Amino acid sequence: MNRLPLYLIPLYLILGCSQQKQADLIFHNANIWTVDEANPTAGAVAIKGGKFVAVGSNDEILNLRGDNTQVIDLNGEFVVPGFTDNHVHFASAARFLEFNIMAVSTQDEFVNRVRNVVSSLPEGEWILGGYWGAYDEWALGSAGGEKREPFTPDMSLVEELTGNYPMFIRKFDNSEFAANSAAMEAVALDPVNPRNPEIEFLRDLKGRFTGIMRGRGAWRLFSEHIPKGFSHERRVQQTRRAFEEIRKRGVTNVSDMSDDEQLEIYRELREAGELTVRVHFRYFLDRWNELAEQGIKIGHGDEWIRLGSLKGHIDGIMGTSSARFFEPYSSDPTNRGRWRQLMVDEEGNFVEGKFVKYMLDADKADLQMTVHAIGDEANDLLMDYLEELNAQNGEKDRRFRLVHAQVIAPKSFERLGKLGIIAEVQPFHLSDDMRWMEERIGHERCKGAYAFKKIQDSGGILSFGSDWPGTSAAEYPINPMLGIYAAVTRKTVSGEPADGWFPEERISVEDAIKAYTLNTAYANFEEEIKGSIEVGKVADLAVLTNNLLEIEPEEILDTEVLYTVVGGTIVYEKE
Repeated sequence: MNRLPLYLIPLYLILGCSQQKQADLIFHNANIWTVDEANPTAGAVAIKGGKFVAVGSNDEILNLRGDNTQVIDLNGEFVVPGFTDNHVHFASAARFLEFNIMAVSTQDEFVNRVRNVVSSLPEGEWILGGYWGAYDEWALGSAGGEKREPFTPDMSLVEELTGNYPMFIRKFDNSEFAANSAAMEAVALDPVNPRNPEIEFLRDLKGRFTGIMRGRGAWRLFSEHIPKGFSHERRVQQTRRAFEEIRKRGVTNVSDMSDDEQLEIYRELREAGELTVRVHFRYFLDRWNELAEQGIKIGHGDEWIRLGSLKGHIDGIMGTSSARFFEPYSSDPTNRGRWRQLMVDEEGNFVEGKFVKYMLDADKADLQMTVHAIGDEANDLLMDYLEELNAQNGEKDRRFRLVHAQVIAPKSFERLGKLGIIAEVQPFHLSDDMRWMEERIGHERCKGAYAFKKIQDSGGILSFGSDWPGTSAAEYPINPMLGIYAAVTRKTVSGEPADGWFPEERISVEDAIKAYTLNTAYANFEEEIKGSIEVGKVADLAVLTNNLLEIEPEEILDTEVLYTVVGGTIVYEKE
């Protein structure tokens, strides 16, 4: 074995130590908001081996520069930890990005969307989704009352484009469906000689079928013939496209609730070195036993893919007036909303204790509970269930996540804080939903809607995300700037109302950034390794075009991402 001469050993050690200190990547001349209370601001940061190794002044950090260090002068740009989105439906978002016409208002836009999707698909693939008309009654960006000209797609304009692609799309409320000739042929449906009395075929003034149908019979018929899922290759393609959208928004971690195949795609792309966002993955509550048998519990996995949490539902959503309230909807005195899934029996009647039994068993197996609750009664009942967990299983660090926490009754705020609940909210909901909230539940109940300041003041922990891609009635982009803007202004994207909607519920920009970073890492049981720019944590950050702490709130919407870094690798750079 070759040995170094003794007189060279000190020099070898010095060089070795020097190389160990050399950073892989340095950002300097920056304005860094670390979200670390002990060291909130810095001018530069050094990264090595995918972790932050130094956070401090320019001179301190540049001392770690070596021959192989990538050094980037940010010229005073604003840096924050990578955004952690607390709530995405990734598989749905990936499909939605591929094709949707939710906000489309002209036939030209419609044709362009179809042309784009056709250019990316192999022949024979179905074009699905659509959701047209969602913003007809309440225009995008309005605070309510403003309507636009109703839009219905003209299928004749895309017949030539889609000759080799069966196309079946729907209106946002499933009141109408549209199909091209290839789709009609695939299901053997002839509008000239219709044989299905459940389907109404809409015709123009000359009696020609327009491609538009009404009636649930259309949905049932096409569902029998449409492939149950996209091919694996198509889903991988959709995933890659969704990763592009995530990267350019500065998001470095998502909490996802997709299917098993999506989880396998994450693993597949990680093996290929293409996973550019970290994933906190949630199965549905009724699968708790399956996870427990595999030994999966809170914290299972690594820095890239983490398991151990479960998602449940107890009521519906505001968009379809199915969220559960103590009192009937102002817009419908016969309706208080409905309970979901494990909350009811086969006849749809409320069953006391059925849902909480699942929660108790999953909690005993050391799995984290995250439960969807929208209406005030649903949120209050869920707090009852959490108290039952404490009573039967004992108090512990559950980090129970009240998913959406959309409308809280006045009596429930204090209890929310005492129970240490994490409010897993999506602030852009308020910017979009205020179009119709007061019409649905009245002014008084809206005082408890998206009440971020009350939640924070009660002692509850705010965690922010997007609910990407949204519901059948509204689009919720993954862009954190929309959420931060909504939380600090309580306005629509067009600036309505001028003073904000219930402005007493506004929070500071600092608190909004923390809710989108460290608080959500905490909600994931990952605050020791993610969520702030601190030595030893994974090197995830976003560089922004504006200093969010200094600009006017309206300028938040104009803020873009210059760089997104995940694990010390630049995964996005703005051209």
